[in-house]
Amino acid sequence: MDEKLVIRLNDASGQDVEIPLAGTDGYVLGRSDSRSSYIPDIDLAHFKALEKGVSRRHAAFVRYQQKLHILDLSSVNGTFLNGKRLKPDVPHMINSGDQLGLGDLVLTLSLEH
Repeated sequence: MDEKLVIRLNDASGQDVEIPLAGTDGYVLGRSDSRSSYIPDIDLAHFKALEKGVSRRHAAFVRYQQKLHILDLSSVNGTFLNGKRLKPDVPHMINSGDQLGLGDLVLTLSLEH
């Protein structure tokens, strides 16, 4: 079964990012910028991530106990799941329909099979 995660920007742009989940243990979310050569696995720069306070290495999707989780990577502006700020380095299970906040960038997550 090819499970994928769809990340949707919460505005009228209709911009989605589809991420295949098979064959990987995780993905780093963040943003690229002209001052660094670092590029995260999921680059949110085109979502105006810099202006919205997203760190270069902000959070990570990880497999934990066979379920998909989000993990804050000690980001400056915080990672929020359904409005609640997450403690750094503590995995929190993701469910379809969850709202993920990275700084001021708010995304909707959908797990699809």
